[in-house]
Amino acid sequence: MFGLSGLDILGVGGAVLNVVLDCIPCYLKQARNALGQVEISEEQAREALYGILPLIPELDPQGTPAENSTLILWKINELLGIKDPFARAKKESNDLALKLLPSLREQILSSADPLFTALQVAVAGNIIDLGIFKDFDVEASIQEAMDKKFARNDYDIFKEKLSTARSVLILGDNSGEIVFDKLLAEQLKAGGINVTYAVKAKPILNDATEEDAAYVGMGSVAAVLTNGSGFLGTVRKTCSDEFCRAFGQADLVISKGQANYESLESDEAAQKKTYFLLRAKCEVVAASLGVILGEMVFCRN
Repeated sequence: MFGLSGLDILGVGGAVLNVVLDCIPCYLKQARNALGQVEISEEQAREALYGILPLIPELDPQGTPAENSTLILWKINELLGIKDPFARAKKESNDLALKLLPSLREQILSSADPLFTALQVAVAGNIIDLGIFKDFDVEASIQEAMDKKFARNDYDIFKEKLSTARSVLILGDNSGEIVFDKLLAEQLKAGGINVTYAVKAKPILNDATEEDAAYVGMGSVAAVLTNGSGFLGTVRKTCSDEFCRAFGQADLVISKGQANYESLESDEAAQKKTYFLLRAKCEVVAASLGVILGEMVFCRN
């Protein structure tokens, strides 16, 4: 189980996207969503929420939202005595996305620019985030992603760099969403790129793990690698040496989702080879990206 000792590894030096007051209600919302994944009484849920309140003042205000959220979620899991409250929901997300896989693949292959369409599909999958949204409409999200343009779009720069690249590391985000990422990996592989797909080493929220990667068949198109960490996002100092080497050696990095953005946008190792692919789901992240809440971006670090 995880306890307050996790506080000892907080605080990536030089982080720009630090926590703000608006992050505190989000911690509670994520905790409440985690409680909603298990069958417990209202009294038990209330006690668990009360149990995390003493932790909030101890969180590092200079840390990132992803780091602090992780400690809250670890504490919820500890109080519940459950390793992965989202296990059932993750499988349901994967099953739902897998049903859409054939039609989405056909749509990508028939488009004028299959790689760009695959990026659109991958960011559409970013709405499958049970930590923030309890309900979601995957098909509507896909259509919206196809109809709307990226608020920030560095695709031309990415394509230019890709032309001389040999390897791409994709930093995965959520279960379900990993199915959409598989289609992106397929397009990169078809272009002669060696693709590595990174997942979490331990369950955290509804993030994808090795089990999810195996379930959706990611290994057929990419080398699957755990980052060695159970933190939300990619907090490199908590990651394995193997992952850090892969990160450093990759020609290009595609970073999926908010938590990866929060933890990498000021990380020197990310450099300009990292491209963030996400939907801005909160005002703090949207402001940091310079976009409107809900908009999608594919932007170079």
